[in-house]
Amino acid sequence: MLEAITLDGSNVSAEIDAYLHHLTWGYDGVFKYGNNLDAEIVTNNLIKIKDGLLINQGRFMRIVPGSYEEIAIENGLTGVNRTDLIVAHFETDGITETFDIRVIKGTNDAGEPEYTTGDTFTGATVNELPLYAVNIEGINITSIDKKFKYIQSQKETNDALIALQERMPFFLQNDADSLLDDLNPNREE
Repeated sequence: MLEAITLDGSNVSAEIDAYLHHLTWGYDGVFKYGNNLDAEIVTNNLIKIKDGLLINQGRFMRIVPGSYEEIAIENGLTGVNRTDLIVAHFETDGITETFDIRVIKGTNDAGEPEYTTGDTFTGATVNELPLYAVNIEGINITSIDKKFKYIQSQKETNDALIALQERMPFFLQNDADSLLDDLNPNREE
């Protein structure tokens, strides 16, 4: 079924908008913006996630600049190790969409817990983007490990291409068509 998206009279839904962003950015992750969703141990039961912007299945979520989210971690047990995951949880029933940050509690001495991934554009209802692994030894949070990828901004991509062009002027200026053919063999002139 053909669907007009950007023609007069078309309604662009959140799902279509997310689909376009998903295709544009290509993967889920955190943008280098604000405090980059940095995590900080506050107590043995509380993690603070600072402001920033992420994308999950084309849907954006942010923690407002200058603010943070407090994430509660369940008590550990003396003599037992556990790893919990903090995830960006996106869920849809095809009509209503929800997005939040939540904790998936690990099993004692069993490594990181499982999380749900799925393509919500083809029928999956949940996709979770791991943000941090919280390592708990006994009753103490000992460390937090970043699990997400940073997404390069368009400006960073452009700057990198300009720097490459400046370092390799002969190759890019004199053999640009060959380079483009190598990068995209299906390209038409």
